[in-house]
Amino acid sequence: MNRFGAQKGHVVDFLFTLALFCVFAASALTVVVTGANVYRQTVKRMDQNYDGRTSLTYMVQKVRQNDGADAVRTGQVGDSPALVLVQTLGEKNYETWIFVYEGYLREVFVAQGVSVKPTDGQPIKEQQAFSVQKDGALLTLTAVGVDGESRQATVFLRCEQ
Repeated sequence: MNRFGAQKGHVVDFLFTLALFCVFAASALTVVVTGANVYRQTVKRMDQNYDGRTSLTYMVQKVRQNDGADAVRTGQVGDSPALVLVQTLGEKNYETWIFVYEGYLREVFVAQGVSVKPTDGQPIKEQQAFSVQKDGALLTLTAVGVDGESRQATVFLRCEQ
């Protein structure tokens, strides 16, 4: 026994247990921090993927809904290229114009022949740029998302064969 009434072996046992606990706590903290970083990166990539694909998916579905003879064409709204979808309701023809203006993908529904201005469109989703090319029965849509990444979709127009 030492002068404090404790045995030297007990102090070593206590210090070993304390050191073991500290190693365990540091390991657990490292695992939690690493897991949080992995989760944060996964969520970020999923958000970017969602943002990038949503616009194209929306436009592709609009084209598929309006895939009729002479129902899909390209146009221009101001300086922006536009996708124009023509549909007949009753005995009148209407057009849906999809284009990008002031950082947003926009859509406007008008009677055929009505002039479309960029400010007419209803904002749908943030988008940097958009282009559309039609080559026979192939329609190529290109969208540049807010992350600056360009994504492309090609649609085969069944009624244009």
